[in-house]
Amino acid sequence: MIRVFTSARILDTGRGTDDATRVVDILVDGMKISHIADHVDRPMGASVIDASRYLVTPGFVNAHGHLAMTLLRGLADEVSLDVWLHDYMFPREALMNGDDIYYGSLLALAEGIMSGTTTFAEMYFLEDDVARAVDEAGVRANLSTGTASLDNERGKLEKSEEFVVRWNNKADGRIRTSFGPHAPYTASPEFIRENFERARDLGVIVQFHLHETAKEIEEFTAAYGASPISYYADQGYFKNPPRLLAAHCVHMTAHDTEILRDAGASIVLNAQSNLKLGSGIADYRLLLGSGVNLCVGTDGAASNDNLDMLEELRVLGLLMKGSTMDASGISNASLLAMATTNGGRALGFDDVGTLSEGAAADLVFWDLEDESFCPRNNVVSHLLWSANSRAVDSVMVAGSWVMEHRQLLGIDIDKVRFEVARRARRLASG
Repeated sequence: MIRVFTSARILDTGRGTDDATRVVDILVDGMKISHIADHVDRPMGASVIDASRYLVTPGFVNAHGHLAMTLLRGLADEVSLDVWLHDYMFPREALMNGDDIYYGSLLALAEGIMSGTTTFAEMYFLEDDVARAVDEAGVRANLSTGTASLDNERGKLEKSEEFVVRWNNKADGRIRTSFGPHAPYTASPEFIRENFERARDLGVIVQFHLHETAKEIEEFTAAYGASPISYYADQGYFKNPPRLLAAHCVHMTAHDTEILRDAGASIVLNAQSNLKLGSGIADYRLLLGSGVNLCVGTDGAASNDNLDMLEELRVLGLLMKGSTMDASGISNASLLAMATTNGGRALGFDDVGTLSEGAAADLVFWDLEDESFCPRNNVVSHLLWSANSRAVDSVMVAGSWVMEHRQLLGIDIDKVRFEVARRARRLASG
């Protein structure tokens, strides 16, 4: 289908003006943005849509999360990460079946779509059921099976590889796959090395929790004589590596950061999850000057406890400015890039996260009549610092609507709410 969106306001953060937007026509042909100009001639048979009411942006890329953890939302407050995992999450996850994962993932995808997210990174288990949910919802995702070697389950890495091969580039290319060794404290160095080798052979990325807590680094250093990042580098894991998506990276030295930069890795910042679990606040002065590709994720809904990327961006921006005591240390444009372009690149979707000709038609239509954009002094500032998900009117992925005028099209949200509620009751009771 060919659509022309007329008189749409788009971000133009390179202009250097307070408003930093311009009004254009956008031609979407199939799954791609074909043309952006002050005026676009209407091709024969094109659908013409007046977009003068909207700010049109690329969809957000949520670069780290665990979708089905919506089922466990609110079950463990006021505890540290290790207690949260071992006493609350792992026992309940052991009770989950494929349908639990499917409906929990659909709820997460609905929440993400309704707050402007079009692309998700995912690490969990029973990923075939996650892939089914992603396909039906119409969104884009990079999916990995979270694997550990310390649980003594045989054949887990082989099953992960089978999933990678089975689903990579499926759903018209909206689904990519990756390997997902869970973390240094649940997977041995040898097991992690094997994940890197298989990912390299298959040309996919590796998703990995890394340097999340001080305790993680202290225990690993006591066992192996170096921090996880330094040890893996010394062992050659980062030579000719696949793309590494390193989640959290709260506790980093300059040397650790240089290693990830030289390896071409991406770091996913998960500010709200790290704050709630008391894991710490990253050294943003170090990270912002590191040259590493920085992106943003919400983590799962059991530790955040929502999947609203705009809220995540706002908290991250405030932490960056406050902890560095430099209000100009991160620009609005750079913050938005972390949640769009940088995230797309990190997940292997190089045409995602940008509003440009030839890019994926993954678009969010923000209602400029919402009071959070009034008075319209600086639209970029309003988007980051005053708007919320209420202003998201419609969302498109790969040229198809997944939400139109606040109505989800690929998800029966009433059924999903019912199914999640009854399944969550079972899991909460243990």
